[in-house]
Amino acid sequence: MVYLYRTLILILIFIISYLFGSIPNGLIIGKLFYHKDPRNYGSHNVGGTNTGRILGKKAGLATIILDMLKLIIPFFLCYFLFTYNDFLTHLMDSTSQELNIFGKGNTLNQLTYYLAGFGAIIGHGFSIFLKFKGGKVVSTYAATQISLSYLSIPLFGGIFFLILRIKKEVSLSSLIAGFSIMIFSWLIYLIYALTYKYGDYSQYLMWFNYGPTCSIYYPILMTLGYIILFFKHRSNIKRIKEGNENKIQWMK
Repeated sequence: MVYLYRTLILILIFIISYLFGSIPNGLIIGKLFYHKDPRNYGSHNVGGTNTGRILGKKAGLATIILDMLKLIIPFFLCYFLFTYNDFLTHLMDSTSQELNIFGKGNTLNQLTYYLAGFGAIIGHGFSIFLKFKGGKVVSTYAATQISLSYLSIPLFGGIFFLILRIKKEVSLSSLIAGFSIMIFSWLIYLIYALTYKYGDYSQYLMWFNYGPTCSIYYPILMTLGYIILFFKHRSNIKRIKEGNENKIQWMK
């Protein structure tokens, strides 16, 4: 019976996170404050870049922040509930290593908050409120990494803005920075797992990762997230190859 409860909890977490991620902040801001639908202009999506291009920098920044919170809130809510609540941690058997593939931290408890992150990414890209269309998941993908590593903002923010300064293309900057995040997640996990396997030096890696234990779910989530990000940028990739991708005007 306990396995049924665990399965139902995991399904419920995904559904709630998906619905949370499905909230179309760009559309809400556009309709509520500007009486415009971002989907009718530019790249026709409700992400922060298109919203900012159509409605202005303030609207775009507000959309990006709110879209990031769509992931951060359910992610950390699950983290605290399934780490510090005695009933839930016992129900999900946090001390069990039955799902341990390599190293430590690959338990059902860890799966809960990584699953919440994945649900929010799916919701952002394929919103049930927008007939399964949505943003290009850059904000939620970045929010996942920010939720997991101190290095996220200086390292990947640096990569993003460096490419943006050189090429003036948000989509290209997002694709390159996102790919860097995916590679980084595998490197950190493998280092973490190997040091634990051959002597627990994992405490020295806490500067790189904080909060949730570094587990196999981390690189898997970042890989699946990047696949979705890449898929959502298909039209941008085509325009980049043709040399006619939209360029920003505000960075000189």
